[in-house]
Amino acid sequence: MPLSSLLRSTASLLAAAVAVGLAAPAQASMIDQIILNKCSAAMREDFQKAGKTPPDGMVADTCNCVLEQVKNRQSIEQAKTFCSKQSLEKYGQP
Repeated sequence: MPLSSLLRSTASLLAAAVAVGLAAPAQASMIDQIILNKCSAAMREDFQKAGKTPPDGMVADTCNCVLEQVKNRQSIEQAKTFCSKQSLEKYGQP
């Protein structure tokens, strides 16, 4: 299942997260939680639409990866591509 819509509704949040290095720790934590929540919701919705259940840990691992990639100043598309590939290698095609 492609994870193409992993962060479709979070472009502005991810753009803000790129500036996390300039944000206060409390703001960074809030941005982190928003990204993780939006990512998780998008993935759950994708799986639900496909009539599938993600393997245990897949959503959390993928969304944590996306967050880390964004913090490392990767673009949204780079983060999605890298983390989707990594997740599929680890968990297989659900």
